Amino acid sequence: MSKVASQLNLPDSVCKERGSEVLVAPQSVTNITYTMSDGETVEPLNGENGTPVDPGDDPASPDGCDLSVEWEEAPDADDSVQDDPEEASQESSPKAAAATRPYSKKVASDCFRRRVAKVELHDGSKMSTAYNDSCYQNWVEKYDGNNSWNYYSKRAMSTCDSYGNFSIRSCGHGVKRNPSGPKVHWQDWAPNASQERNDCRSRSVGVTLWKTSVSASFDLCEKQLIYKYAEAGKMSSYWKGGRTLHARGTQHQVAVKVGQNSGRPKWKHWMNVRWGV
Repeated sequence: MSKVASQLNLPDSVCKERGSEVLVAPQSVTNITYTMSDGETVEPLNGENGTPVDPGDDPASPDGCDLSVEWEEAPDADDSVQDDPEEASQESSPKAAAATRPYSKKVASDCFRRRVAKVELHDGSKMSTAYNDSCYQNWVEKYDGNNSWNYYSKRAMSTCDSYGNFSIRSCGHGVKRNPSGPKVHWQDWAPNASQERNDCRSRSVGVTLWKTSVSASFDLCEKQLIYKYAEAGKMSSYWKGGRTLHARGTQHQVAVKVGQNSGRPKWKHWMNVRWGV
């Protein structure tokens, strides 16, 4: 982390308590980078009048080196595929089209296996403090009956936990469109609001594509913060709470539409975890 701080022109003192990090990623993940707090790719921290504040000023942050890991899904041969070529035959054969019901199909899934934060102790040794595991699923609607658009869903999930006597304060996962892919337009998103509770309960997350839907459920504990941006497809979800000795998770979904023959959307992710003592 000292090398990261140096490349980002951060003062040596900022990351002095952050010993190192271990990133375990599959070969399918590309362009792994660290990003500084920019009000977008980290949990938005609101100060007066809603303006972002420096994470180092947040008492919940163990130090000022609160950086996000950003990564891209790897290019795939199917990225340029026309996911609904059935539309051409449907135009010439309405009866055949009527016989084929729309359905949602999972076309990709993978995980950034683990981001492990470590602290450097006074004797120079390093100890793991917390981790974040983030995964995703990509879905497309088949036989949607629309000759102008194709409809896609992105599901983003994270689970985080602490080691030993350390605690997690927050963790999250965000997604946004990769500019290397086609333009996308908002269709739906879920959840549509943050939620606070003092227990753990199952929460349903589902989005509507065109004629079908993609849904799932996960265990929501304490506070889940939802950040939905004006930019189509850009959204993040964070768990936030006090000291806990149990794993916590977040999950959200977006649905977007893409012009026919434009190929599949391409995505970038960011993930982070904050820890304390």
